[in-house]
Amino acid sequence: MFIIRLTYLTGRVYSAVFDDGDVKAVPEWPPHPSRLFSALVSAWGESGADPSLRTALEWLEQQPPPSIHAGGCSVRKLVQAYVPVNDEKTLPEDRSRKGRTFPSATLDHPQVLFVWPDSPPAHVIPALREILSRTSSLGHSASLVEAEIVDTVETADREVWQPGAGSGTRMRIPYRGRLGELVTSYARFEKSPDKVFRPSAGETTLYERAKAAAGRPVEGVFGSMIVLRRDFGPPASLRSALSLTAALRGAMMKHSPQPPPEFLSGHSPASTENAPVRSERPHVALIPLANVGARHSDGSVLGVAALMPRSFSREEQRLCWQIFGEVQQLDMPWGAWGVSLADAEERRRTLRPERWSGTSKLWSTVTPFVFDRYPKDPFGPEAEQIVREAFVRVGFPAPAELDLHYNPWHIGGFKASAYPPAPARPGKPRRYHCHVRAVFSDSIRGPVVAGAGRYYGYGLFLPLPAAGGGR
Repeated sequence: MFIIRLTYLTGRVYSAVFDDGDVKAVPEWPPHPSRLFSALVSAWGESGADPSLRTALEWLEQQPPPSIHAGGCSVRKLVQAYVPVNDEKTLPEDRSRKGRTFPSATLDHPQVLFVWPDSPPAHVIPALREILSRTSSLGHSASLVEAEIVDTVETADREVWQPGAGSGTRMRIPYRGRLGELVTSYARFEKSPDKVFRPSAGETTLYERAKAAAGRPVEGVFGSMIVLRRDFGPPASLRSALSLTAALRGAMMKHSPQPPPEFLSGHSPASTENAPVRSERPHVALIPLANVGARHSDGSVLGVAALMPRSFSREEQRLCWQIFGEVQQLDMPWGAWGVSLADAEERRRTLRPERWSGTSKLWSTVTPFVFDRYPKDPFGPEAEQIVREAFVRVGFPAPAELDLHYNPWHIGGFKASAYPPAPARPGKPRRYHCHVRAVFSDSIRGPVVAGAGRYYGYGLFLPLPAAGGGR
């Protein structure tokens, strides 16, 4: 086994998905193996292209794709900068300026491990160490790293991405001959700095997150959050959750491609305006972000968020970020909000994704759970079974214990009867909703939304302190 460890010295990554071209909106995470290989080739070339070190790169490019151990990240708000165009053959001060964005993210864990199954020959290791010692960044020069060879794999707080999967995330990888391609492309680019001489994406393979190890929290259907904070407008409480998410959905549809794709609209491609057909695949869910669960919480909503399913492709994620980044106003029947993307510097806990993506065995509703059927006893065994099935439907195990009530468990919440009824299909009675307290045998990781209202702000759960487990 051979392991290279990268430590991001600033705790941030600056990168862009290769396929974005000049429109850079989404940071590449975890870093692709080809990005690492290119950084090593660059460090080798910039320090003189010592022929005695080339064998180390040739050995590395012939290895199978490595597994990747990386933590999560919080994507930072995109800011447009106007910079000189590098491709122009003039001094920087005389060049035209072009608007560019530099996607970045704050890392949950600063270290990333690349793990290959086979160790290199003894004579290759010193050469690799020398090249790693000269490697100061990965991709963008602001992504400062320390690169080194280590002997052990430490996976605490990190996910494992395995290559050769049947589905998952497509990543760029090095391969036999890649070193020569990079050297040739650079030589051409030096003579004529034209985009056509930039390196190609090269070969790719599918990576998949490894199955959860024993004791690792189970994750559900939904993963990343896009948070919009209220900048101005009338205050609102959780009782306005339905009107807030309806306004957010309207804004999302307005800024999306037309017709809106299935992963945004939640409608099957077979839908028509007069006969909508529900999508069978997970799509974007919208939730209110309210001040609850603390001693002085009042249930006021500080912002809204979009939850993206973990199954989303990079392109689908990129489009979501682009669309919600364009949303600047929400129009509700009772007033309008000015909103903007929250970034990694947001200090209010309610507006930070980790508030909603914690790990716990004990969870309770912030907004009431909506039933997809009509139990005879709204608090009896039939109702509890409906709740259990709802959790399984979104990727979680069935709770070991359940408690249903019309009162909330979280401080700052409101009685279930204070919320407007959830939308129902034409000709059907209004859906029943109530608050839920769920205890799982093992910890699960948020965000957690469940029930028939999960796509429009109802059925939102939050970890409940152990001391708050009883009523």
